[in-house]
Amino acid sequence: MDTISIVRPKHNARRALFLQYFLMGFIFSSLLSRYPGIRELYGMSIAELSFVPFSMSIGSLLAMPLCVFFLAKYGSKTLSAMGYVYMAMIPFLALMPNLMALYFMSACYGMCVSMTDVSVNGNSIILENAYKRPIISMFHALFYVGMCSGALLSIAFISFEISVFLHFAMISVFALCLFYYIRTFFLKETPSYETHKGGIKLLLPKGILLLIAFIALLGRIVEGSVSSWSTVYMKTVADFAENWAPMGLAIYSAFMSLGRFGGDMVRSRYRDSFILVGCCFVTMVGLLVMISGEAFYFAFIGLFFAGIGMSCLVPIVYSLAGRQKGVSPGMGIAMVNTISGTGFLFGPTVIGVIADAYGMRYSFMYVLSLVCVMAVLTLIYRSKEK
Repeated sequence: MDTISIVRPKHNARRALFLQYFLMGFIFSSLLSRYPGIRELYGMSIAELSFVPFSMSIGSLLAMPLCVFFLAKYGSKTLSAMGYVYMAMIPFLALMPNLMALYFMSACYGMCVSMTDVSVNGNSIILENAYKRPIISMFHALFYVGMCSGALLSIAFISFEISVFLHFAMISVFALCLFYYIRTFFLKETPSYETHKGGIKLLLPKGILLLIAFIALLGRIVEGSVSSWSTVYMKTVADFAENWAPMGLAIYSAFMSLGRFGGDMVRSRYRDSFILVGCCFVTMVGLLVMISGEAFYFAFIGLFFAGIGMSCLVPIVYSLAGRQKGVSPGMGIAMVNTISGTGFLFGPTVIGVIADAYGMRYSFMYVLSLVCVMAVLTLIYRSKEK
């Protein structure tokens, strides 16, 4: 990390990143909580709704070569300015004239979110390296505190019959004002000429980083699927009213955040590979409980275990990617995201198709099967680490 030059105090950067992760979770949850409303607004089936996150994933993938280039040339703090763009785009997701326009806007939105996400995660790895101890799980915990807060606020907005557009517009203004303040405290690294002199190109992970990338791929599918579809699941399977349907997302987010608050302490006592294996098996239990019955308590208990199980997986994977030799933290994460970013190609779309044909419970069986594959990959990683 000899190329890194810290130009802001570490404690200010840490507080800023706390707020940034909270803000990103808050925005994400607000969007997910209004999926039933977006579905009604555009008159979509569940399969058609699934193409909204699918389009976002396409945009995310298209952004990956740009992420690698701009991170290497300008650094994570400069790239994080894309946050202004995606936060300003939120209300337009409720204003599109037709589905094709919505899908195009979703792809543009996903591209900007991906650039912001990679830059912020890269900045958090820089700070973790500066602290010389695990702190990244705490950041990701704040993401899910933001998600829980966004879901609870959405319940209030839906109960008061606030439109999707007005909801998104208020979130956008709040996010832009807060982001303008906190971004000034991000750490700044000195880019290396050698890493970007080849221009824009797609860099793929190799070796152990490739295995980490596939674990991240499955982790993002599972985490994204449960987050994205829990509200629809609560409405269609548990038969909750639309204004209370985000309660499932709130429960999942709450226990994701609790697990991540304790994640750094757990990581200081156990090896990352051991924790990854444990995460997979706890998540398997949660999904098994969730699909075993239609009563709301099956969903609540299942989301509790799934939240605890998935809580530490992504922070550990990002931390491992950011600590690989020969690449900067941001570039390591960007290369892993090149593979893991395809998660939304396989997740929401397949879930939407299965849900339309057989129901949401069967679609979550597909998610469970992916957790089983992820458990096998974490066991392989654990064997290679020894």
